[in-house]
Amino acid sequence: MDEPMTQLLTTLLAALALGGPTPMDNPRTGIAEVENGVAAPFVGSWRVAFPDGEGVIVNEAIASCDAPVEITAPDDATISYASPQGGSTRFELSAFMDRTSWFPDNGASSIAVWTSADSFYLYPVDPMTGSAGWDNPHVYHRCGG
Repeated sequence: MDEPMTQLLTTLLAALALGGPTPMDNPRTGIAEVENGVAAPFVGSWRVAFPDGEGVIVNEAIASCDAPVEITAPDDATISYASPQGGSTRFELSAFMDRTSWFPDNGASSIAVWTSADSFYLYPVDPMTGSAGWDNPHVYHRCGG
């Protein structure tokens, strides 16, 4: 093997051994205290933001408790999600691997992971690959919770 190729492989192996940059350690499994796949825990008013963590400079709320996301439950396995900008979307809920999947009538699904009774992470799911956006969640905090 020639010298430049050896140096390249050595550098790549060293980077892999160090782990390199990784996305924030966002939760992928919910807590046992909150039942997955049911609407009741989601009902309420929610502040929405990006996760806090290393490297976050400013974390302005996407929705504040002054103008929150409102979630209601038409039945035990469905939520209605109303954004403060207007508009509402219904989601069918399903429990899967200590998470709750949100399935809209149209569009991409999402995965909710409970971190406490008053907060959860919501991850987008790529409709083409079915892969969760583990490095791109929004964090929901119950207003008044």
